[in-house]
Amino acid sequence: MNLMSILAIFIGGVCYALAGLLKNYARGERFDPSKISKTLIIAGVMAAMNSLLGLDSYRGLERLIVAGAGQTMLIEYLLKIIHRFLESRSERWLS
Repeated sequence: MNLMSILAIFIGGVCYALAGLLKNYARGERFDPSKISKTLIIAGVMAAMNSLLGLDSYRGLERLIVAGAGQTMLIEYLLKIIHRFLESRSERWLS
């Protein structure tokens, strides 16, 4: 486990979170700490998983930052899709 690699993957996720924060700020939305905290948790989990699986050792730091941002975005979108799917299924079941 290389601490710099773990940090690089996490920084990629943080960059994605900041991009989302700036996008919402430009739209005039209020700051929602729960949104950014979810993204940061996902980034941390992805950094730890990459390290545990040994996927952090075969790339340069720049590529790890980009991979961290991409993985964080992908997992966040997949979790949103699953949440919406389960929410719609429960509404159909209850009605």
